[in-house]
Amino acid sequence: MTTTSPLGTVDRATGSAHLERTLSASRETVWQALTDPVRLGAWLAPVERGTPADGEFVLRMNGAETATCTVTTWDPPDTFAMTWDYTGEGPSRLRFRLQDTAGGTLLVLDHDRLPVDPVQYGAGWHVHLDNLGAHLSGVDSTAGGCADPGFLVAYAALEDRYAAIATGAPADAR
Repeated sequence: MTTTSPLGTVDRATGSAHLERTLSASRETVWQALTDPVRLGAWLAPVERGTPADGEFVLRMNGAETATCTVTTWDPPDTFAMTWDYTGEGPSRLRFRLQDTAGGTLLVLDHDRLPVDPVQYGAGWHVHLDNLGAHLSGVDSTAGGCADPGFLVAYAALEDRYAAIATGAPADAR
């Protein structure tokens, strides 16, 4: 998979990743793709239990790893924020903001307080947001999370690009 989406930013000093996408869909449609368990499974990862609307849900990111998500902000169809607790990492903070723009919706993703190198999340979210764009364009697929072969190929192609633009000291230099 070759990506043409613009790179986001990652800051190793603050443990954060920031990405933006302009999507050819209404805010309401993007909101549904972010919060409906079936739609989440089509672009991010299968929802194992719970729902965003319930306040807590678990994503099956690969065979052994999950992301337990506890909703902290629920403001449809503008802002959706949560504590993101990925297996073996500890909690971080994830926020999606949606704004109307010409021809669609601007999605702004901020993931901070990352306990691991944010380069990993910059590259990972880049691929997931590309999958979201494809899903919103009508591509019929089911995401396999971070174990999906297409995800792994695209992630590998982006990881070095994100490392090259990262600001702050590498995690092992802190």
